[in-house]
Amino acid sequence: MTAGDLRLDPEEQSVRIRGGGPVTLTRLEFRLLQLLSAHAGRSISADRLTSHVWGYRGYGDRQLLKQLVRRLRRKVEDDPAHPRYIVTEAGVGYKLIPDPE
Repeated sequence: MTAGDLRLDPEEQSVRIRGGGPVTLTRLEFRLLQLLSAHAGRSISADRLTSHVWGYRGYGDRQLLKQLVRRLRRKVEDDPAHPRYIVTEAGVGYKLIPDPE
């Protein structure tokens, strides 16, 4: 699966950024990035993300989602404090920007 600069490899549960080497992701990180990539450029609600990643166990737990997004940003962003790929949509959830400028 490809979303702009990101290339996901489901077999290795990894992502390559701008043609670089593979970045290994946990199962949960990969599931989150996979859903964001499938809907690149569109906002996805926090509830939809938590139910996709954790099923009913995590449904509605936004703190779990924030922690997972933080970990994922550390792996895919050049500067996790100022994300270019995985951006927060206030009051909604998150969005993947496939080709940030």
